[in-house]
Amino acid sequence: MIDLVRETRLPSHSEFSGFGNSSGIALDVLGSLRTQWLEDFNWGHEEAALNKYNHFTVEIEGLTIHYIHQRASDESSIPLLLNHGWPGSFLEFLPIVNELTEKSKTSKGRPVSFHVVIPSLPGFTFSSPPPANWTIDDTARVFNTLMREVLGYDQFATFGTDWGCAPAYSLYDNFNTSTRAAHFSMLPFYPLSSTELAAQNITLSSPLQQFEQQRSMDWLTSGNAYFSEQTTRVTCKSSSKEKM
Repeated sequence: MIDLVRETRLPSHSEFSGFGNSSGIALDVLGSLRTQWLEDFNWGHEEAALNKYNHFTVEIEGLTIHYIHQRASDESSIPLLLNHGWPGSFLEFLPIVNELTEKSKTSKGRPVSFHVVIPSLPGFTFSSPPPANWTIDDTARVFNTLMREVLGYDQFATFGTDWGCAPAYSLYDNFNTSTRAAHFSMLPFYPLSSTELAAQNITLSSPLQQFEQQRSMDWLTSGNAYFSEQTTRVTCKSSSKEKM
């Protein structure tokens, strides 16, 4: 990879003067990135930083699951499973591992710390890719096995960010005897529509609930164009009979 960067020759600034970033990444920015990779980036340093944490792999249901397991000094600490998002990785959580394992206090002054477990989602970084019919619930089941049968935590809490919210919610929904608390950066499902609320005989009593439900419906009907675009793939086919 670094050899490819080194051998790359960027065009002269005179060829693209005046364009700025209107036609893509600006040439001076691209040049600075190239210089950073060649002269400033130190993979040995990055590797040493990663190796400060306890990395493991285990085979569960035919998949190799990579995870970090950092235990707190207090044996009674709360086991905490952290689910990263897309297109991220376990690296997202490394800056907070030490703070979570060190003893702190809750808002009521009670001491608290965590045994931190950070798995790589199937198909991400060092975890092997899942089969084609793999689902979110399958990932949750594998992570429940990791926590209970591999690491011996009968009960634990979980958190999910971005795409990681989905298996975190599935853990809480399907394995609530072991997943005793869950927190999410977003809810991985849509709220009920007005029709669905009426069908289930649910009445939103407070003005806040009514406002939030209306905002959600507004987003679903007229505010999610970028979401639809990013979840849709269009294949463009060219014809051999195109006119020149």
